[in-house]
Amino acid sequence: MRLAALLLLTSCAATNVVTVTPSGGNSGPRVLCVFAHPDDETTVAGALYKTATFLDGTVDMVLITNGEGGFKYSTLAEDIYELELTLEEVGRAHLPRIRREEMLDGCALLGVHQVHFLRQTDHRYTQDPLEVLGPDADVWDLVRVSAKIDAVLAAGDYDFVLTMAPSATTHGHHQAATILAARAVARVDEGERPVLLGVSVESETSGPPTAPPALSGFLETAVDAGEALVFDRTQQFGHQRRLDYRVLVNLVIAQHRSQGTLQLAMWRGLAEHYFVFSGAPPDAHARAAAWMQALAQPQFPVREYGESAGTNAR
Repeated sequence: MRLAALLLLTSCAATNVVTVTPSGGNSGPRVLCVFAHPDDETTVAGALYKTATFLDGTVDMVLITNGEGGFKYSTLAEDIYELELTLEEVGRAHLPRIRREEMLDGCALLGVHQVHFLRQTDHRYTQDPLEVLGPDADVWDLVRVSAKIDAVLAAGDYDFVLTMAPSATTHGHHQAATILAARAVARVDEGERPVLLGVSVESETSGPPTAPPALSGFLETAVDAGEALVFDRTQQFGHQRRLDYRVLVNLVIAQHRSQGTLQLAMWRGLAEHYFVFSGAPPDAHARAAAWMQALAQPQFPVREYGESAGTNAR
């Protein structure tokens, strides 16, 4: 039985909200992610896991599309699911269910509380956000999507909202989700507004990360100048400090078995870089920096072993 199935507590078909793990009266940071596809959570996996498990935080997600456009690289998953998923009509028919289950398995590992599935169409790969946001676009129900993000924000009392950092060379759906998240956060009263952060995963350590430019024509995606806040996935822990958070990220990536190219990201991401969007509350940088500093603290106790554990015990 899948891990998510073991931990699944409630599922409300009418609102497409799935409770993955209990939240209770958690006292830590409250975080909402707004993403386009069911595997985008892998970009923030390190910070989400440590927030939920170490800081006693609450992590929720709004997932805009079904992810059915990811059929082209499902070659190896065809034997796993006994379906010819790389045939477009087969992939589009079955991937919404498959990718939903894969994402819930990953979210269970991360300690995510709730996922709000908006079930919009993942129509095709494009680098143009106007294919879903343009005045003549009819791919997404933008009124419903915006209203749902607003409602989740209003009910959640979040400290932070995470989305993709602006990038004109990534999927147009990623760009659109970022734009919609920025607009929704801007509609929250300033005194109650959460800190909006854009994330990118970096595989190199040459030089400090710098702020990306706003998406052309979308000033709401501007981020503050300066260096990013960093979650270091290579924080070491465990016996002889042989483990780090890339192991956890790899486990989450591995749940997305229908997405072949995603598996190639294992071990590549050394750090998650977080950028504060412009228009944030005056104390946004201080709040985000304090969160990252808390995430940098050691999480696991150091165990002492005797000879019964083997010659590598010390």
